[in-house]
Amino acid sequence: MKKLGIMVVAAMSFMGVLAAAPVAATPTVQAKTKVSITSKKSISTQKYQIDQSKAKKAYAYKSDMKKKAFKLSSGHSTVFYAKAQETVKVGKSSRLYYYVKSSSNSKMAGWVWHGYLMKPLMSKSALAKLVASGPDLDPSSTILNQPSAFYSANRAYLTKEFNMSGQLTTFKNHQARVYIADPALKTYTQKAMSVWNKALGRSVFISGTSKKHDLVVATKSSKQWDGLNDGSHLYISSNALKDKTYMDSVADTPEIRALYNQYENVADAYKNAPNDSAEKDAYLTQGHTLYDELIAAQKAAAPSATAYWEGVIVHELGHSLGIDHTPYLTDIMYAKTSDDGFSSSVNGKYDWSAPKDPSDTRLEAPSLSNRDIDRAKLGMELGYW
Repeated sequence: MKKLGIMVVAAMSFMGVLAAAPVAATPTVQAKTKVSITSKKSISTQKYQIDQSKAKKAYAYKSDMKKKAFKLSSGHSTVFYAKAQETVKVGKSSRLYYYVKSSSNSKMAGWVWHGYLMKPLMSKSALAKLVASGPDLDPSSTILNQPSAFYSANRAYLTKEFNMSGQLTTFKNHQARVYIADPALKTYTQKAMSVWNKALGRSVFISGTSKKHDLVVATKSSKQWDGLNDGSHLYISSNALKDKTYMDSVADTPEIRALYNQYENVADAYKNAPNDSAEKDAYLTQGHTLYDELIAAQKAAAPSATAYWEGVIVHELGHSLGIDHTPYLTDIMYAKTSDDGFSSSVNGKYDWSAPKDPSDTRLEAPSLSNRDIDRAKLGMELGYW
């Protein structure tokens, strides 16, 4: 059974994401600028909210478009109704404004530039229903196609419901530079990078150098894990990598799990049987038979070393994209348990100690499930890469 992990550095929180967020230009109507209304009309009532990511220092204006009505940041979660629009010429430029009025506070009314408005965010109850009705741990296309304010407002909830690990590796413009320090890992890593890049439709992982990089791929001695990602380094176990017989022990199929459980049960029965009894001898013989069958099954299902190590690195790069483990064997991000005792435990939707899809064979190749891809896309929307 392969062991893969993630080491989360507590200090790496959302601060990096917030610091990297671009500041939107904020058009304002100034008293010294010539202002004229060129057109005005009534419209069918529409619901809006203020896009706080764009309107932090902006205001709504009174009918003369010079006096401020209220600061837009004060309407953080307020629903506004718009019933009129007008085109305002400010200097040489024209801007579209809507007259909005709060549904709960009549004093919050005024003309607002359309760029500060957005359709009301999905309510928390509606989001909860959407998550509950969808595939487990797999964000739907509806969830993946929301305005940026939605992800800011629901970051903690989405992170937990979809087993997201948060920001781990530093990205710039949605790219991370990867430096492969050990030549033995070059082809494996290049393949793993291309798998994610193709699945996400963009060059997320690009080649870095020893001096300019965001993630270093290297080997490290360990008998506890096959791969480990601490955000700045992605390590592959040098012990396992050099072991030519290692592939004979990593396969994970329903047959292998059944034989292993049978073997464990017989081993326990052997320990509890009376010494020097026929019963104990029978258990010993049965145990030897099951052991031989288990070894044969593992060898028969063994993946190639190339496919296996490429898959391990695909898994570890997934952590850099902000996604944590799942209990699904068909996901590249599968882990046998939510808390393996050597890496950071999954602070997710639920705990587990067995696969949710026990009739399936574990994915041990450079491939991705839809759940892997969708969660990685959610990671981008949440600002984790």
